[in-house]
Amino acid sequence: MLNPAAFFLNQAEASSQQIHFIYNLKGRRVEYVNVAYERVLHGSQAKVNDELPTLLAHLPPDDLPWLRRCWQLWVQGRLSDEVEVRLLRPGKPDQWLCLLPSWQQDADGMIWLGGTLRDITVGKRAQQTNVKYSSKKNTVLEILAHDLAGAFVSLQQLASYVREEMSAQTSPQVSEMLHLMQNTSQRGVQLIRDLMNQEFLESATIPLKRERVDLREKVQQCLEPFQRMGGREAKQLSWHLPPEPVYADVDTSKLMQVVSNLVSNALKFTPDEGRITVRVETAPDGVLITVADEGIGIPAALQPLLFERFTKARRPGLRGEPTTGLGLSLCQTIVSLHQGTLTVVSVEGQGSTFTVKLPKAASSTS
Repeated sequence: MLNPAAFFLNQAEASSQQIHFIYNLKGRRVEYVNVAYERVLHGSQAKVNDELPTLLAHLPPDDLPWLRRCWQLWVQGRLSDEVEVRLLRPGKPDQWLCLLPSWQQDADGMIWLGGTLRDITVGKRAQQTNVKYSSKKNTVLEILAHDLAGAFVSLQQLASYVREEMSAQTSPQVSEMLHLMQNTSQRGVQLIRDLMNQEFLESATIPLKRERVDLREKVQQCLEPFQRMGGREAKQLSWHLPPEPVYADVDTSKLMQVVSNLVSNALKFTPDEGRITVRVETAPDGVLITVADEGIGIPAALQPLLFERFTKARRPGLRGEPTTGLGLSLCQTIVSLHQGTLTVVSVEGQGSTFTVKLPKAASSTS
C-alpha cells in the first residue's frame, strides 16, 4: 500500500521549482539533484555531472574572483548567507539564481556540500528596474529643485527691485501684484525645500537593502539625467570611470541620492565657466567616489561645521538657490550606514572635492 506521506512528498518534489542538490567534495561530483534541475536550468537530471562544466562556463568572468571566495568559505563550512549567482545566456537576458548553502561532515570525515537553488530572475529584474528609476527620480528631483528654486529666487529678487524703483505715483494695484509675486515665489522656494528634505529624510530612515553592484554603471546612470536635461549643467558636468568593474555592497538607491546631492551642491557653487568632475576608482582599502568642482570653495572656518544638521555653514547658491543645511548631514548618515566615510577638501576661491570612501564588496576580499 502506498504511504500517503511519501506520495505527497514525491508530488511536491516533482512540481518544485527549487533545485535541491548534494555534492561530494572528495569525489568532486553531484551525488543527487532533483528534477527541478531540468525545469530551471534545462539540463538532464541523469547527466548533471557531464553538464556541470558547461554550466560553470556561463558564470560572468567579472564575478569569478568573488565566486571563488564564496567557494573557499563554503568548503570550509563558513558560508551561511545566501549567495546570488548570475548566469550568462547568449542572446537572452541573464538568469539569476539564489543559493542557500549547507555543509556537512560525516563520521568518516567526508565533506558534503548541499543546498537549494531557486530562480530569482523575475524579482531581480524588477529590483534592478526599481533601483534604476528610483535613482533617476532622485536625480531629476535634484535638478528640478535646483532650477525651479533658482528661478523662484530670481523672480523674488526682481519683484523686490521693481518695488524699490517704483515711484509714489505707481498704481496701488501694481504694488500689490509685485507683493503677491514675492510671496508666491517665497512659498514656491519653501515648498521645494520641504519636498526635498522630506524625500531625503524618509530615504535615510529606511533600512539598507544592499547588493553587490558595479559602481561605474550605477554612477553613470545617476549622472546621465543631468546631461539629458541640457543647459549649463550638461556643459559643466563630466565623469571619469575606470575600465575595470568597481564592486561594492551598497543600497544603490540611497548611495545614488548621495552622489546626486553632491553634484547638485557643486552646481550651486560653481560659476558658469567652472567644471564639475565625478570619478569612481579603487583604493588599496576600499573604493572611492569623488565629486570635484571649480567653484567658490568653502571658508576654512566653516568646514568643520559642514556635516552638522541645520549647519551654520549653509549658504545660498551663486544663483540664489536655497539650502537648509540638511543635505550633507544626511549624506554623511547614509555613507556611515555603509561603513564608509564622507570627507571634503576645499580651498576658498579654488573649489571643493567631496570623497565618498566605501568598503570593497565583502566577498571580493581575501
